[in-house]
Amino acid sequence: MAFLSVRGLIIRSVLYKESDRIINILTSDRGIVSVRASGAAKASSRFSYSTQPMMLCDFVLSKSHDFFYLREAEIIEAFQTVQEDIERLTASAHLLEITSDVCVDSESCHEMYPLLLHALYELTKRDRDFRLTVSVFEWKVPDLLGFSADLGICSCGEQDARQYGAFSFTHCRIYCRKAACLTKAGSYQLISPGCMDALVFIYASPVNKIFSFSVSPKIQDEMTRITRRYLCERLEKRYERMDLLIDMPAWDEKAANIPVKGNHPDCPA
Repeated sequence: MAFLSVRGLIIRSVLYKESDRIINILTSDRGIVSVRASGAAKASSRFSYSTQPMMLCDFVLSKSHDFFYLREAEIIEAFQTVQEDIERLTASAHLLEITSDVCVDSESCHEMYPLLLHALYELTKRDRDFRLTVSVFEWKVPDLLGFSADLGICSCGEQDARQYGAFSFTHCRIYCRKAACLTKAGSYQLISPGCMDALVFIYASPVNKIFSFSVSPKIQDEMTRITRRYLCERLEKRYERMDLLIDMPAWDEKAANIPVKGNHPDCPA
């Protein structure tokens, strides 16, 4: 029986039969490895925790009849901070879904592996806006797949297009705000200098540096609209997980009929 030792990140884990799990492990050099973890769906299994999505582990696998079986799993990083925060957990699920969709060969897996890991580590930082991490990831993925946008000057030669421009989703490039150019732009969104600088920085920086900046809430909202739409149109899929956070109701103690100080005879005034 052949054995394989590999480090990887679980990007998908599904129930198989009654008590097993099939896990998809993203690796840097072997692409995605599909593995059967016998009994892992049982709470008493030693693999019940290590076969969950977003686990970075050192795995020992055996191969039989062209299929891998899990023998050992040592957790390297569980991203516990992310798992304990509903917003960051939703964001991580969004990143894993995108990764599962675009990792179709060994080359794309090799590119996506460090990007996903850096993004997940960034999500563990509570002092950082998780929305910025998501936007950076969304903008970088099409770039890695060869769908880079043209963030240079307008097609008319206007040098100030970056300072006073519009981003065209139709043509994946920048246009200046002249009426004739905006007509040619098709479907577009006006873009501020701050947002342009952020998008250019993401393209120009190595993966281990692309998350090392901050933006104002206004620019973050602008980036989110651009990066989400650009990603969805390039991949021809509507990603909706992050929409759950937009519609998340605020906790209201009064509406929930929970007594607050001074409103209940058992509560001190």
